[in-house]
Amino acid sequence: MKKLMIAAMALSFAAFLSVPAAAETFTTEDGVLSIDLPNDNWKEVKDSNKWIALSDGANVVTIDHLSNGEKLPEMAVADAHYVNTYQTVFTTQNEVFIITGYIVDSDQISEISNMVTSAKVLKYDTKHAVSKEESSSSSDFSISQTDKTMYVTTDGLNVRTGCSTDEKILGAFEYGAAVHVTGIVQKNGKDYGWYQVSYGGGTGYVSANFLSDNPPQQNNSSSNSSSGASYTGNVKTVYDEFGSSFTLYEGMDGLWYDKDGAAYTRLSDSEFQVYEGTKRVSTYDTSQVDYDNSYSNEVITAYDEGGEPVTLYSSTDGFWYDEDGTPYTRQSATDFQVYEGNKHLTVY
Repeated sequence: MKKLMIAAMALSFAAFLSVPAAAETFTTEDGVLSIDLPNDNWKEVKDSNKWIALSDGANVVTIDHLSNGEKLPEMAVADAHYVNTYQTVFTTQNEVFIITGYIVDSDQISEISNMVTSAKVLKYDTKHAVSKEESSSSSDFSISQTDKTMYVTTDGLNVRTGCSTDEKILGAFEYGAAVHVTGIVQKNGKDYGWYQVSYGGGTGYVSANFLSDNPPQQNNSSSNSSSGASYTGNVKTVYDEFGSSFTLYEGMDGLWYDKDGAAYTRLSDSEFQVYEGTKRVSTYDTSQVDYDNSYSNEVITAYDEGGEPVTLYSSTDGFWYDEDGTPYTRQSATDFQVYEGNKHLTVY
């Protein structure tokens, strides 16, 4: 029996993390490895550079399975897009397993690290050691052109520069967002599981697992909706008094609903009010903000991931703006996030 050697490259407090009950267990098709998924949002996505890639639309866990002797990938490190990484390595005399978690939000370190360390090898020595580096044959990728609108089914879908979880993140689409799909990524003539989309005036790529032809189903059990409303497909991004964004979906009954089923009436082109309530939410066109005249007196110095200071100015429209006019929403007393993006600033 070959002795399993475990090399853990991870956070020093990993041994103290509690392990919550998993939503389900993912097992590779060949039955070689299993890993516990923290919730039902996690799905397998295609990645030309990885044996297995799992994602909830933002965070990513990848698994490499290599013959001992093959060239190993570089150790993952945190960068501008992932605030933390968590990596574990399993080796035998013949093979190497590398499980890596890429974490978008530091509050999810425990969840993702528990997921990484839950990986179990079910069949050993399914590969044979090699005496020299083996190069994998390249495969052709192509784009099948299309032109359609699809909808995001997860809370924050990363948009990347290419069809791989290793590619740079350009930004993110919010839950329910309407996305213009311009192409279907194919590998050797077969759909690869990624879409080419329009983003920020250019092109990006998203996992096909998190887009649907129809807007996500909403909770229609709200007592405010006597008809159990079906939806028109019209979607609006609105903001509460703290600048936090969420999506409203137009119902066939004339009301608008958030993803929890709460109903709103439309007061004007830019203003909505909770049905039979006084809470109001508004839409904003940040391209028309008068940066010279709309500021209040509050100014805060925040810091990006690299520790560089950024001055933010509070505006009467509920947003905060840097000196370049980039809008941020205030997530808490110390956290700010780029409007319609995932870049965070922190006040220390």
